[in-house]
Amino acid sequence: MIEVVVFTFVFAWFKGYRWKVLNLFKHWSIYPITFTCLLHIYIIYLMIHGQYWFIIYSGYIKTFSILFYLALVLKYDLFNVSIFSKFKTEKSPLLTTITSPVTIGVLCIGIGSILNVIAVRFNNFKMPVFPNVSLGTGYSKMDMFDKMLLYNDYHVFGNSETSLIFLTDIFDFFYSIMSIGDLITRMFVVLIIYCSIKECNKYKYNC
Repeated sequence: MIEVVVFTFVFAWFKGYRWKVLNLFKHWSIYPITFTCLLHIYIIYLMIHGQYWFIIYSGYIKTFSILFYLALVLKYDLFNVSIFSKFKTEKSPLLTTITSPVTIGVLCIGIGSILNVIAVRFNNFKMPVFPNVSLGTGYSKMDMFDKMLLYNDYHVFGNSETSLIFLTDIFDFFYSIMSIGDLITRMFVVLIIYCSIKECNKYKYNC
């Protein structure tokens, strides 16, 4: 998920915040997320070196990686912030909540998760993976799924018999392979961090 965090900071930079993006680091709420980014870098390192023992903890890692964003949500009161600037809390609190980064972000997690479940359901409860450039970087290996199976992982190599290929892990970023569901899920991260940067740089917050 580190790539999404970096993308969001870069996006905020080009949206005009420039060095103001660093104001987010003046409060502790961003540091649990920073820790998960470092953890994900370590996981990439393990994958490249053919170590997969961390898979038994993957469920906990994913859960806490999302829950850590609650610190930003609470710090910057993101339930009462609309991603559409024309919606003002004081004028339409319900509409603001519905269009908040939290609500829309959670909706993205729900949609992404459903798409992944559908892909798994139509492929014998396995998630087919189609590695490409990651085979060259060492992130993916021909025997990786046999080793990962020892830790009850559910990923397998995709082939011509794979159903609903467009929903499987087909987006190879050389250090990670994602599905369309994964990409939609990550919109939660983009919305929370970007809106936190916006709120952090408002006068009412002492970052």
